[in-house]
Parts: sequence; C-alpha cells; structure tokens
Amino acid sequence: MKRITLLAITLLYIGVNFSTAQLFPRVDNPTSDDMSLLVLHLASEKADGSGYEIVINNNATGWTPVVEGPNGEIIPFRKYDSAADVNSIFYSENLIQGEYTLVGFYHVYVDYGKLEEYKKEINNPNFIMSYEPYANKPYHIKQLVKLEEPVKINLEAGTIKSLGNYAVKYEWIAGGFGSTDDRWKAKDDVKIVLSEPLDDYIARYIKTWRTRSWKLWNARNSYEPL
Repeated sequence: MKRITLLAITLLYIGVNFSTAQLFPRVDNPTSDDMSLLVLHLASEKADGSGYEIVINNNATGWTPVVEGPNGEIIPFRKYDSAADVNSIFYSENLIQGEYTLVGFYHVYVDYGKLEEYKKEINNPNFIMSYEPYANKPYHIKQLVKLEEPVKINLEAGTIKSLGNYAVKYEWIAGGFGSTDDRWKAKDDVKIVLSEPLDDYIARYIKTWRTRSWKLWNARNSYEPL
C-alpha cells in the first residue's frame, strides 16, 4: 500500500511539474554569469479600436522586433503568444553587455509566387514553410515598421532588461481569404499606435516564470514581480 501511495505521489509530482513547464516558453540556460536577456511586449490594436490582442505569428505572416546589437548585427528574438493577461512576448537570451537599439518591427510574410519557385528549386512540392523571421528565406518579404525614435538601452552584464511595450495597427491585403501571391502583405497604412519605451511591466511579468531555466534567468531580474 505504501509503495502504491508513493508511486501515486511521484507520478502526481512529475505531472504537476511537467504541466507547469508547459505554461512557460523555452529558454536556454545562461552560458555564463555575464550573459543577459532582453524582453519586450508587442500587441495588435483590434479592428474596432476597443483594445489590443496578440499579433498573428504563423508560417505565412509574423512579427518580430528589429534590435541592433553592439556590433550593428540584428539580434534574433523568440516569441511567446500563449501568456495569460498579456499579448505577444519577445525575448532574447545570452546577450553580451553593450548598447542595443530597438529600431522597430518587421512584418515578415510569404510571397506565394516565390514559394512555388523555391519548391521547384529544392524539388519538394510538399514543402511546408515555418515561422522563421530572421532566416532570410527567398520566399519571405520583410516590411520594416520603424519607431519614430529608436529605443536605446545599455545592457549591463548579468541582467534582464525590458525594451518596453508597443502595439501596431495593420490589415493584410486579403489574408487567408485571398488568392494573390501577396495576400498576407500588410497594407501600406500599417503604423505603431502605442510606444512605451523601456516600460518594465513585461520584465515584471516574466519574473513569475518558474521553470528551472527561467529561475536561473530571473535570479538576474531586478524588477519587482507582479
């Protein structure tokens, strides 16, 4: 009986911890004491102007920050669209200290004509594209939506810093209901409708994330948790 009870408790413990892990996104462990992390929040204004929602990030259309690193390189960010009470979270870990500049945001969409050419080139008619905004695929088109003023931050060693809170307003040419090659293109009147540079809300939000890897990062997070 004791063995059965112990087994049940062990399985429950594993199940709870596994379920908890699924609530938070993947992050690599810090590679050294000097490595840091940047995070920001991005939303899309609802069509009726009543509030904000996640930006759509899938294999045909996606958003991502354009952040220049200390050497002028574009820094890749991961995305997380499944958080409660917030919209789209973007973060990048294991960054060296130095000055980082948020220039704006890329809207990356697939051009279906270029996609068909790519399928022929690789001889794979069943190829399925992925969300890869930094991969520079030949069938991707990047639309850069710039901030009025770039946001600069001096990232110190061994820290977590927030680049702020932002929102965009946009419409696709036609989206999933269209048939043209550029149906996922954002119309030319796309704009940033909310800009709160360096706002710390999202850094405070992620401090509640408690997987093993996030605990290691949040030990460097000096913001007060929500």
